[in-house]
Amino acid sequence: MKTHHYFLLLFILFFFGCSSPSKNLKTTYNAEANEGMIVGTVCIEKKMYNIFTFMYCDDKPSINDYPNQKDSFTFRNSYGDFNSKNKTYYLFSISKPEGKYKFFKLKIFNNMRNDPTTIEIPLDMKFSVEKGKTTYFGELKINTQKKIYTVENQIERDRKWFAKKVPQIQF
Repeated sequence: MKTHHYFLLLFILFFFGCSSPSKNLKTTYNAEANEGMIVGTVCIEKKMYNIFTFMYCDDKPSINDYPNQKDSFTFRNSYGDFNSKNKTYYLFSISKPEGKYKFFKLKIFNNMRNDPTTIEIPLDMKFSVEKGKTTYFGELKINTQKKIYTVENQIERDRKWFAKKVPQIQF
């Protein structure tokens, strides 16, 4: 009987622990409240850590000095939405009121070894949200070993990936 419960617990942990991060994507915005949406992908090269938090804020001079760290999205302990050529890809979406924003920090946390580590990579990636529109950001590619990032236009590939995982998001 204990074996039966053990296998049931393992199945539940596997089923929920390995679910796709895209299941948590925002899929709508409120155009009446001047909201829009930005979508894109994040590519983690040489993924050696298990928690990635992308922080963003309003892109205003007064806020840039001391950004509010409440706006973020996190990818935890997952295999990503897609994997290709030893790279892990995640889909993301952000619904916000119309305006200018920027990614300002990436926090990377690893708790898989005896000594937990946190790495922070400063970012300066600007984006705009337009009222009533879904705008494509691009692919934010992060190399965790070199602590560098780039943005690439992969719109055709990303349209296919979004259509496969969250078809209600069109851009």
